Amino acid sequence: MHARKATTPEPGHRSPHRPLHVAAPGAAADPTPPRQPSPLTTDSYPEGPRKVVVVLGEVDYETAPALATALREALRTSGEGVDADLSAVRFWDCSGLNVLLRLRREALAVGKTIIVRSPSRVVRRVLTLTGTAPLFRPPQPERVPRLEWVPRLEWVPSAFGGRHGSPADD
Repeated sequence: MHARKATTPEPGHRSPHRPLHVAAPGAAADPTPPRQPSPLTTDSYPEGPRKVVVVLGEVDYETAPALATALREALRTSGEGVDADLSAVRFWDCSGLNVLLRLRREALAVGKTIIVRSPSRVVRRVLTLTGTAPLFRPPQPERVPRLEWVPRLEWVPSAFGGRHGSPADD
C-alpha cells in the first residue's frame, strides 16, 4: 500500500452527502464551484425558562460551527438551558456530537442543561453507538421511596416495671 495525502480522496469516492460538481461536457471546469445554500438551518424560540433550537439539514465538519453558534447563543439567553430539536437532521457525524458535548460542559458550569428532543434516526444512531444518549435526556425526577404499610403499634409494658408511656401515666 502507498500513502496518500489526507485531502485527496480515493479515485471514484466522495462524501455521500455532498453534491458532485462536474463541468458540462466540452466546457472548462470552473475552479470555484457555485456556492450551494447552507445545508443547515436553525431557528430558536423561548419555551418557559428554556430555549428550543430547531435544527434542519446536515451537521458535519463544515456546518458544526454554525450549529455551535446557534446553540451557544440560545444557552446564553436561556434561564435553565437548551432543548435541541434534532428531528429534521438528515446527516450527523462526530462534529455534531462534539458540539453537543462542549455545550453540555459549558451549560453545566453555569447550572443549565442541554436536552436533545426527538432525535432523528441518524442522530439517535450516533448518540447510541457512542453511549452519550443518556447525557442529553431530561433529568428524571427523584424517586421517593415507596412507603410500605406499617402495622399500628400497640402499647407494650415497660421493661422497667410499671406502665411507662401508658395513657394512665398522664
